[in-house]
Amino acid sequence: MSVPHKYGVVRAIGFVLKLLAWIALLVGLGSAVAIAVSGGAGANTLLDTIRSLGMVIGPLVGIVWFVQLFALGSVLSLLVDIEENTRSLAEQPSVAPVDLA
Repeated sequence: MSVPHKYGVVRAIGFVLKLLAWIALLVGLGSAVAIAVSGGAGANTLLDTIRSLGMVIGPLVGIVWFVQLFALGSVLSLLVDIEENTRSLAEQPSVAPVDLA
């Protein structure tokens, strides 16, 4: 039985959130690479300390954003799938229960 798709906007928002999650992850991991490449081997200055913190904090922030955005996008997809399955079951002809006694 084919059920027509509803809530296309919610589906699209879920996809966009998952896409943004992957972008956040790539930017977070890329920030560590960019900071590592831009930093030189110098004296132990405040700038070197900030670079070192950035190499740790950037990927962590990217991972946290990835998890949050991907989870929210997955929840929206799940809700749309549940609605479709519920509507599909509601449209099926009902079957009389079997008396086991």
